[in-house]
Amino acid sequence: MTKPTLVLPKTIRFPEENEVPMNSSVLERLRESKNANIVPGYVFKLKDDNPDNIDLPFEFYAEINIDNPQLWSLIITLSEETLPENCALIFGYIDSEINYGFYENKFEILKYLEDYKTELIHDTLLIWGLIYHDNENLTEIYVDESKYLKYWGNNEEKFRNIMNQFNLSEIENLEFIDEYPKVRENINLHFENITETGELIETLRQTYVI
Repeated sequence: MTKPTLVLPKTIRFPEENEVPMNSSVLERLRESKNANIVPGYVFKLKDDNPDNIDLPFEFYAEINIDNPQLWSLIITLSEETLPENCALIFGYIDSEINYGFYENKFEILKYLEDYKTELIHDTLLIWGLIYHDNENLTEIYVDESKYLKYWGNNEEKFRNIMNQFNLSEIENLEFIDEYPKVRENINLHFENITETGELIETLRQTYVI
């Protein structure tokens, strides 16, 4: 049986061999990527009691590969079915401080973000997500720069049911695109009439933070 191939965002690709240094560990990893297990699916981990997690009110953590054309639908479904009515938008540049928005009705947030759907699922300079956090519950949907999902939650049954809806299976040895050399291309190369990263971040700050 042919292994399924993950459909990546248009802005991410593996480099050609002439785009990386020859005789290097980068070249070796690029060649290894040809057989990498970067496919649709998810890895699932129960919360452990290390010092970073012990005081956080979540029960499990997951990382999810999904074909990019389905990413937005999965975000919507996870948000509608697992987040409380009010939540906060988080967003920012990669490798920079995250902006935390004020809490607002999740349906209103999702409706607002719909206008920027292309940017949100393709712009590799942008990280973002939705979060609810109180003393008893932490639920977070986080869109990595490489446009796969990280998820923290408490309702395992509901989470797995959603994964099944999207035909996503738990895969123990699943791999992700950012484990290998990759090329990030500017979103302007692939889409017209989009909002630049800096402009979008400032718009979100003006709407949800300031």
